[in-house]
Parts: sequence; C-alpha cells; structure tokens
Amino acid sequence: MTLQDVLEKHRGTTPNAVALVARGDDVEVAAVGGETRDSAFAVASVTKPVVAYAAQLLVNDGRIAPDDPVARWLPELAEPKVVRTPQGPADDVVPATTPITVRHLLTSRSGWGFTADFSLPATRVLFEKAHLHGVPELPTPDEWLPRLAEVPLLHQPGTGWTYNTSYDVLGVLLDRVTGSLPDFLAERVFAPFGMTATGFVSPVFPSGAGGLSSTADDLLAFGRGLLASDLLPVLATDTTSAAERAAARIFLEGQGWGCGGSVDVADVDPWNVPGRYGWVGGSGTALHVVPAQRKVTVLLTRTAMTSPEPAPVMRDFWELAAG
Repeated sequence: MTLQDVLEKHRGTTPNAVALVARGDDVEVAAVGGETRDSAFAVASVTKPVVAYAAQLLVNDGRIAPDDPVARWLPELAEPKVVRTPQGPADDVVPATTPITVRHLLTSRSGWGFTADFSLPATRVLFEKAHLHGVPELPTPDEWLPRLAEVPLLHQPGTGWTYNTSYDVLGVLLDRVTGSLPDFLAERVFAPFGMTATGFVSPVFPSGAGGLSSTADDLLAFGRGLLASDLLPVLATDTTSAAERAAARIFLEGQGWGCGGSVDVADVDPWNVPGRYGWVGGSGTALHVVPAQRKVTVLLTRTAMTSPEPAPVMRDFWELAAG
C-alpha cells in the first residue's frame, strides 16, 4: 500500500487530505480532493510543538526561565484558586499553594485544561468562560485573561497533567515577553527554517494551543529543523508518571507528554518508536519526528476529529509511515 492508497481508502470520511513522509532526503507525498502539497490547512494543536520550540528559544536567550512565575508577565493570573476535589463543585475552592510557572505551562501541568472526564464541574466552567476553540468571535488576550482567572484549577500547579489550556496561556505569555508572538515566530522560527506559508489564522488572539495555519512542506521544514536542533531532547523528554499516562489514555496512547507534544514510551501500536515526538490537531492534522530514523511524518486534513482518539485515517497513515 502507498500513501496515495491510504488517502483513497478514507476519501469517504476524509475527502480532502495531504500526506507526507520524509525518510532523510527521500520524500513521498500524496493528496486527494484537489489538494496539493502547497495547500494551507488550519493545523490546530500541531501549533503546540511550534510554540514549545519558540519558548525554549527564549529560555536559551535568558528572557524567560522555566521556574519563573507566570504572574511576572500575566498578573491577571497571580492568585489562582483550585477546586478542593476535581469532582466537586466548581465554587468549592482553596488557594493555590505554589505559583504557576513557565515549566507548568510547557508540561501542561498548570491545572487548567481537560482530563478524560469532560463533565467535571470545573471543566464546564472552563468551557463557559475561557475555552477558545470553536467560538464565533475570539477575545483579545487582555480580555481573555480575566475570564480565565475566574476558572478554578483542577489540581495544584505542577501536581497533575491536563490538556490544552496551558498552551493558550503560554502563547499569551510569549506574546507579552516578545511584544508579538507572531513576529517572534516569523523571525526566529519560520524564517530560519524556511517556513514561508505558516502563520496565525486569527491575529486577534495568537493561540499557542491551536492557532496556526501551515502546509505539508512547511511542517516538513519544521520537523527537519527539530531533528537538527539541540532543543529536541528537551521537548521530547517525557514529563508524566505512569498513573498520569493511564488516566490520560484518551489523549496519550503508548505516549507520555514532553513539551508541546507527546513522546512515545510504550510499544502499543506499530508506529510507536522510543523518542518519537509530535502531536495531532483537532482539525484532523498530525506532525511527528522520529529522531532514530531521521523521519518526519505529516498528515493534513479538513475533517475535524470527533474525539481525542485518532481517526482511522491517522492510524492507517502512521502504520504505513512506520514501514
């Protein structure tokens, strides 16, 4: 089976797609639905590895440090409250016992975000007040932060893994540190890597969790840049415990979480390779790098995921790419 065969197999449910697998200098590309390798897609959470890489550049520059409290730049978030128990009422809260730090954002351990149970009272408050994805009109960061401050944390900072919201906070923090996250990415990530068609879908809110649009070749360029970077081991080091991985299996299958993406830690599926790093986007997108094989895999579709579990087209794509 070829890449083209995989995409043709799923045209009924995924009519528009581009797939790319690069093994060193050997690049295979396939497309369906009138798409080409130059087609731009909203990549959703594939934004996270890009923003994590940008954050590590700023750490290297000495402009931020992992243990810096985020309140240094985001004073709106200086006094977070934590629900007494995750299953309990959203107004039964206690003060945070430690500040939220940059490291907590990078490793998705701030306390804001999603668990496998989307019905938790605090999660419903997050959806109501501060969830950004799928909303008809985005707020500005200055409008959003006070709303987020009203959302209680699901756990004390640093003591558990929750998905997504930490990266929206990280994007706002980087925007304030640099004066413009879009400009910083353009200057320090996109231009050096030769990513000529990547940028934020909405400049109103530069979402670090899911705001970028890109192409297969731009994501290939980013993946190759990661493989050549001494920052990749930092991004691709698992930060989760076995219990956290088990609780988050709906998000992580044979994987832990590094910074901005997952890292394979268990041989659950044929495509799991120790050290494989990357992430998927809810818009039906995926980017991974396999350092041991010098491999980059990119899948871009316009079919939104209906759950955090990967769609069949993703699984078939990853299985073929693993060969």
